[in-house]
Amino acid sequence: MELRLTSDEIIKLQKGEDIYSALKRAGIYIIAPCGGKGICSKCKIKVIKGDYKVKSSGKLTIQEKETNISLACQTFPRGDIIIEIPKESQLVIGDKIAIAKTKSLIDHLKSYNVEFSPITKRVFLDLPHPTISDSISDLERLKRSLQEIGVRNIRFSYGFVSSMNKILRTSNWMVFLTYVDRESLYPEALFLSPSESCNRRYGIAVDIGTTTVVIYLVNLLNGEVIDIGSTYNSQIRYGDDIITRIIYATEEQGLNDLRDAVISDINTIVNSMMQKHSIESCEIDSASISANTTMSHIFWGLDPSSIREDPYIPPLNYFPLWKAGTAKLSINQQAPIYTLPCVASYVGGDIASGILATKLHHNHEIALFMDIGTNGEIAIGNNEWIVAAACSAGPCFEGSGIKCGMRATIGAIESIKIDPTTYEPIIGVIGNVTPQGICGSGMIDAMSEMFLTGIIDQKGRFIVGKTDRIRKGDEGLEYLFYRSDKHYKDIVLTEVDIENLLRAKAAIYAGVMTLLNEIGFTIDVIKKVYIAGGFGNYINIPKAIMLGMLPDLPQERFIYMGNSSLTGAYLCLLSEELRKEAEEIASKITYIELSVSRRFMDEYISAMFLPHTDITQFPTVAALLSSLMSPKQFWILTNPQDNMS
Repeated sequence: MELRLTSDEIIKLQKGEDIYSALKRAGIYIIAPCGGKGICSKCKIKVIKGDYKVKSSGKLTIQEKETNISLACQTFPRGDIIIEIPKESQLVIGDKIAIAKTKSLIDHLKSYNVEFSPITKRVFLDLPHPTISDSISDLERLKRSLQEIGVRNIRFSYGFVSSMNKILRTSNWMVFLTYVDRESLYPEALFLSPSESCNRRYGIAVDIGTTTVVIYLVNLLNGEVIDIGSTYNSQIRYGDDIITRIIYATEEQGLNDLRDAVISDINTIVNSMMQKHSIESCEIDSASISANTTMSHIFWGLDPSSIREDPYIPPLNYFPLWKAGTAKLSINQQAPIYTLPCVASYVGGDIASGILATKLHHNHEIALFMDIGTNGEIAIGNNEWIVAAACSAGPCFEGSGIKCGMRATIGAIESIKIDPTTYEPIIGVIGNVTPQGICGSGMIDAMSEMFLTGIIDQKGRFIVGKTDRIRKGDEGLEYLFYRSDKHYKDIVLTEVDIENLLRAKAAIYAGVMTLLNEIGFTIDVIKKVYIAGGFGNYINIPKAIMLGMLPDLPQERFIYMGNSSLTGAYLCLLSEELRKEAEEIASKITYIELSVSRRFMDEYISAMFLPHTDITQFPTVAALLSSLMSPKQFWILTNPQDNMS
């Protein structure tokens, strides 16, 4: 029997095997916090074709069951079967393309000229056995050996001491001590481990985005990224943006639901990695977390209500070094977790991470940093000053809220070119496989190409009759990019999708222009533009300028950063100096609150056109369009307010 995925992957089924086990055996991971026991009801699949038996439907709704949704761990094929893995069930582990790109991270760390110093330290101790003549207690014996190697004034928690007796004796008094040295504070002993087991050292760097969660598994001995895992943030089911989640947390008493959702996502990824690489949970002895202010507070189970209430003050900007057990992570329960410092209500640790990763704060030249995600964050500055702001762009560029949207992973359409004569698209797919959806960079390409070829007008509306690829769909008019000849759905961009993308790009550009106005600068002072975000390695700069999302500056000024939030978390996982530097960055930033800015709303409305109502802000776009249009068409384009209907 064969299990075929709509992405064309084929897995040979073993007799009596459930779909979850078959997928895992083939190295295909899906969300399953309970490990395939049928308890969590999250390993959802959709059966496209084939006969199968369902042992239990768990918590699936009647509507889900009627549309052939079932739980992978409870579904047993009776013959050849074809399935689709819904995007909310997808878990990407071991993305070879992404892992290959991390090879430069060690060199990036070295470029800071800092000492390699993970959050935790470890020493080997060969303690002398107690005797009648040497009868001091176990703890004093441990302290004495530590003093001999220069580790003094160390603190010991009750949890440490309560397990010490047994470990020392079963390991014949030869142990590794893992501890944390809290700079000016006393060091703290974390745990003992026998010399023959639990002695490898790993850490995790985590980026908790509003829409996605991405994790590096890192070898703490050399800084190598062993694996990468990512998934959608399950909090999405409680709201697409941080405001709706704060409301759910506070007004609907849903804080624990939100916290459990993201902790479950992290644990699912980490558990899959540990199983894949035969790593014990005790061997992951530290973690770093980078997230916006709301996500950081929800992760720790802290009330985020004041973040959205005037004067918009969060409970914490700097987080204590709390432990994994407190966070309910499935790594070593004594592992310390470093949380990147937040700046203000809507500018969080992900911005501190991003600035740390770009070295914007090291250079004299003025630079612009743009983290294009659900909570679009912007910073402008240099080594003397930094100002920052945040604007809600929505989750569309990360694939959520778009009919065929997906993250920038294998199977995503990442680039699009439309023939100006035939209006036929040429698509590029990450991994060169059968396309499964369209990611943020593909959406940017699509909109700019459709605008350039006249398929949509300046307001993002389709020009009916331009091409037969414009058709009527379930949600209104749509443009067909990929027609499936098998069992997977066609890939389209709808007029509703385009409206969402217009709002997102308008918010981002309006944020940049408002910040520049606040500090009294014009766009030409910016010498570098750092582009960060989940699709930051794929975005086509000229097309993003054509869209009116990025400022019209020379292309050589733009630098791709990819997921800079995760890069910053990686750097802080491995360097004490960079952890201090991240905190200095956070304290240095001046925050501008856009939600009370009238100018931001004016800029936002002006940016709701392609590329903008004031096309003089985009001179290269204006020059290109004037060469392609008649004088009348160009006049209509440059005077959109006079032609609104």
